[in-house]
Amino acid sequence: MFVLVGLSQRTSPLEVREKAFVPEGLVGECVRRLIDRDLIDSGLMLSTCNRTELYAMSRSERAADRLVEAFAWWPHELAFEVWRRHAYQLEGEQAIAHLFSVAGGLDSMVIGEGQILGQLKRALELAMAAGTLDPELQIILRGALRAGKRVRHETDLGRRPVSVGHAAVAQAALSLGSLKGRGVLLVGAGPMSEVAMRLFRNQGLSELALASRTLERAQRLAQPLGATAIAFQEIDDVIDRIDVILCSSSAPFHLFNAARVAALQSRRNGRPLVIVDIAVPRDVDPAAAGVPGVRLFNLDDLQRTAERSLDDRRAALPEAQRLLQEELSRTASALDARATAPLAGALVKRVEALRDQELARALSRSNAGDAQTREALTDLAHGLTRKFLHGPLHHLRETPDPRMDGAVLGEAFGLQPEARLDQ
Repeated sequence: MFVLVGLSQRTSPLEVREKAFVPEGLVGECVRRLIDRDLIDSGLMLSTCNRTELYAMSRSERAADRLVEAFAWWPHELAFEVWRRHAYQLEGEQAIAHLFSVAGGLDSMVIGEGQILGQLKRALELAMAAGTLDPELQIILRGALRAGKRVRHETDLGRRPVSVGHAAVAQAALSLGSLKGRGVLLVGAGPMSEVAMRLFRNQGLSELALASRTLERAQRLAQPLGATAIAFQEIDDVIDRIDVILCSSSAPFHLFNAARVAALQSRRNGRPLVIVDIAVPRDVDPAAAGVPGVRLFNLDDLQRTAERSLDDRRAALPEAQRLLQEELSRTASALDARATAPLAGALVKRVEALRDQELARALSRSNAGDAQTREALTDLAHGLTRKFLHGPLHHLRETPDPRMDGAVLGEAFGLQPEARLDQ
């Protein structure tokens, strides 16, 4: 059975999500640990700024309940009682539908944002590298990715893309009235910064700088986009020209505490400073909001901003949901085909064995020299076999309940238990 456990921005605040966050380097180990304990047969973990979810196949009874309890084996910093209060668990078709909604961007903080699709692809790559996927889970995940691509390419959600980066830029512009002539500093050289940099450079800025703990990485990202790359320790040299700081690093600790922000403000003579922190865990200590002249926004603040502009995107939701439903049906058919394949093979093998047995008996009683009669009997036997198998095999492919009908066929034809669909 396909099971899902996790939490997201819909069920938990930022201070909970950042503690539940699992770094990329640990997701494979986490899933492998659950497999080794026989809690799941295969699995994939998706951990982003807005969700940490485990998708898995399991034959264990009460699999979802047991996975919730197994949170103690996940590499995180969240107390179990807090996790339990904010976590959700889904099974079967409901869990698959949720995954498809995630891939399509319909469960995102910003409805229709496309970054989640890339994050899910990366999670699949990590699971493949860790060897934690089985064929059935791969069918489901690839169906979800296919659904997400269709939403991006075939609806207005994709033709008018938005992301957390869009919301961050919009929040900065809203706070300052306009970004024209302003200076912007991005901290962190990841995908979020690249998206935001492309958006900021169209705002008529006076300065656009990118700071990273690795200068070479900042240069590779900044130079093609016309921004200035600086080392993290050089922020003091440019801060007097900066009005907006956008933080999206992968640091596991606060890069800016209240004292550091206060020191930056003193260099700026206390001018208004907007800080948008979209990192998880957060780059900026929430206490920095108390520094005079500073307006600090985090992911939950951006969600409220995004919700105010949602009406323009609601019109595209029915079409997106229709596409998701099409891909859900397609994936269900692929799963059914995989489930019926062993039984279909066993049925064909069983019927052909009976045919060959009876044909041999008939041929033994015929004139050995009468080649024409022997050929006619053989053609007759093979033709009847094809016609006989056509009905049951077609029924297995088309039935809405292949497991139940497969079990009946298995009993009727005395097939081996391992070929049936009752596992």
